[in-house]
Amino acid sequence: MFTVEIDWDETAVTVLDQSGEHEDVQFLLYEDAVYIRQFDNDSNRHTVIEMSPDQFHELMAAMDLPDGAYLLGDKND
Repeated sequence: MFTVEIDWDETAVTVLDQSGEHEDVQFLLYEDAVYIRQFDNDSNRHTVIEMSPDQFHELMAAMDLPDGAYLLGDKND
């Protein structure tokens, strides 16, 4: 299960672990950056990864590809 919340400058996608074994993972998408965060109970804070929108796009594209090295075409192609 996941939720999508769209605000004027942010899109937040939260992916919930239905088994209850893992904390929710949240994707915070902005025009110039994407953050992936998950709460860490041991430190009582979020662990955060920052990437560019292009890196996030490539990560999503990689989900459907077999082993190999890839170079995605320009978005304007």
